Amino acid sequence: MKIFYHCSCCGEAIADIEVDQVDEVKLGFDCLTGDERQDIIKADPASNTMYVKSLCDSCVEVLGLADEQPLWSPQTTYLH
Repeated sequence: MKIFYHCSCCGEAIADIEVDQVDEVKLGFDCLTGDERQDIIKADPASNTMYVKSLCDSCVEVLGLADEQPLWSPQTTYLH
């Protein structure tokens, strides 16, 4: 199956990969809810292709998402 990734913000092609079998865990799809899957992933069984919405590096930077830090990480120290 051919998987095409494109930016949902600017529409640019990000990458495409060819896989023998879709492994949802390796592709990170297992973390998505049902609604997110419907919004982000479109499959075309007739042409054996899948289209995945993502964000390109440029849009991540422009949107200021590159600087976001997780709310918690093992290195984070909180004062009580």
